[in-house]
Amino acid sequence: MSSTTQPELKRMFRNSLIALVVYIVILVIALALIKFVFSLISTISLSALSYEVYVNILVTLFFGVLIVFKFADVVYWNLRFKLPHPEAASVRSVFRIIGLVALLVAVVGSNVSPTAAAALGGFAGLVVGFATQQVLAQAIAGVFISIARPFRATDKIAVAGQEGVVEDITSLYTILETEKSHVLIPNSMLISNVITRYKS
Repeated sequence: MSSTTQPELKRMFRNSLIALVVYIVILVIALALIKFVFSLISTISLSALSYEVYVNILVTLFFGVLIVFKFADVVYWNLRFKLPHPEAASVRSVFRIIGLVALLVAVVGSNVSPTAAAALGGFAGLVVGFATQQVLAQAIAGVFISIARPFRATDKIAVAGQEGVVEDITSLYTILETEKSHVLIPNSMLISNVITRYKS
C-alpha cells in the first residue's frame, strides 16, 4: 500500500470522489421517492404515514454509512499524496468514527425529545473525544517537535530503545532508518522520553 504510485493514487482518489457523489445523489433521490410514495399512500390510508419516519431512518442509515466510509476514503487518498499509509489510515479511521457518531446523532436526535438528544450528543462527544485522543496527542507533539527542533532529518538519534537515522518527521510519527528496517515512533513518545542525538 505504501508503494502506490502517483497515477494509482490519483485514480483511487477520483474513484472514491465519484462514488461519494453517487451515494449522496442516490440518497437524495431515495428520500424524495419515499416522500412521494407515502404521499400517494396517505390518500388511501392515513395510518401508513406513521411508517414513513422508520423507512426514512433505515434508508438514511444505510446510505449514510456508505457516504461516511466513502468520504473517509476520499480523505485517505488525498492524504496519501503527502503521507505514508499508516498516518493516512489513522486519519481515515478517525473520520469514520466521527462520521458514524455524527450520523447516529443526526438520525436519532431528529426523532427524539430535546432532552434525549442532548444526552445523546454528550455521549457522542465523549466517544469522539476518546477516539481522537491519541491522534490529537501525536499531532500536537509533532507541532512541538517542529518548533523545538531537538533533531533534524539525517541526524542519528536514540530514543525509546530505538537507534537510527532520522529519515522524516511527519505530523504523527518520526521515521527512523535502522540497519534492518524503518521504525515509526509516535511523536508523543519522543516528547516524553530522553533523546540522544549523536554528533556527526
